[in-house]
Amino acid sequence: MSKSTPDLSDPDLSDPAILLAGERPAAGAAELAAVALAAGLLDAAALAPGLTGVPFAVPLAAALHLLLCALVGLWVRSRARRGRDLRLAGLLLVTIVPLGPLGAACTLMTAALLALFSRYATGFQDWYLSLFPDSETGPAQELYELIVTGRENAHLVAGDSFTDVMSVGSPQQKQAVIALVARHFRPAFTPALKAGLADADPSVRVQAATATARVEHEFNERWLALDHAARSHPDDAASLAGLARHLDDYAFCGLLDSNREAEIRDKALDGYRHSLDLAPGDDGIRHDLGRLLLRCGLAAEAAERLEPMIDRTPDRRILFWYAESLFRLGRFADLRALPARRPDLLGDGAELPDTLRDVFALWRDDVWRDDAPAAAGSAGRELAA
Repeated sequence: MSKSTPDLSDPDLSDPAILLAGERPAAGAAELAAVALAAGLLDAAALAPGLTGVPFAVPLAAALHLLLCALVGLWVRSRARRGRDLRLAGLLLVTIVPLGPLGAACTLMTAALLALFSRYATGFQDWYLSLFPDSETGPAQELYELIVTGRENAHLVAGDSFTDVMSVGSPQQKQAVIALVARHFRPAFTPALKAGLADADPSVRVQAATATARVEHEFNERWLALDHAARSHPDDAASLAGLARHLDDYAFCGLLDSNREAEIRDKALDGYRHSLDLAPGDDGIRHDLGRLLLRCGLAAEAAERLEPMIDRTPDRRILFWYAESLFRLGRFADLRALPARRPDLLGDGAELPDTLRDVFALWRDDVWRDDAPAAAGSAGRELAA
């Protein structure tokens, strides 16, 4: 056989990627068993005189034991130089020093159990990859299939469906949902992940924890990339706004604890404010900042930031956020004047959801009185929804 032909039966087990794959140590297994058996027998023979009453038997047995441990250490070193697997060899070294022959026996038992169970066990690498298999279709093909089947907005209701599956589905169905959520994560899918973390099945809990870590890892990787772009271009409003929007989405995903979420929201607020100072005419940044300010309870600054857009924006959502900030500030006169100020978006002929149509109809009512707190509270709750 040519010398360039690789020996597939003797892989380089010194490679960390192979060791992490969870495969059983095949190369040098016979050598390991022979050394462990020989070390155990020789150590037992060396320690046996120490149990007798012969003078100097105990120091002699201890010296022979230490000499044997040193020889085992030299063998482990030579094994490392040859690129062989060191897991069981290292176990033999660290157990034979304090336990003597018992350590060698435990190492042999471990090697036998590993050889037995690894014949049908799935390696860690294969198991991990099976949790989140790669999609066979690309993003363009998936989008095309969604459009032609009328499911392009399916993600809006998928969160509830996923939560239902996590409540009553089988373990296989739950694992399929978690894999799908991990590949196409949206904040609406967070309840499904949290249900998986609290599931009674250990395999579902492990997969949900792995999916959560994967989602957070992707958020953090994107954060680092956007932060690098923002630091490279500190005067670029688009770069700063992109970082702020990502932090806003990260805080809104629902996977963070309250302290971490508040910290990231503060970073997003600072990024929005800085980017808006650089580009005061960017209505997109102004809208995102006003929305986040209102979510953080800063209604006064939210109204101040949204006010310049009220007369020119074609986006009805901005008016909703502005109306909510006015209600929280108790500026009921300005709230009553808002439908008349933008009748094209909030007037009688505007296309509004039924609930919001009733709300703005209430504020347009001529019989409205400033001493009607119950009506104001009901309207405010509808606007907040």
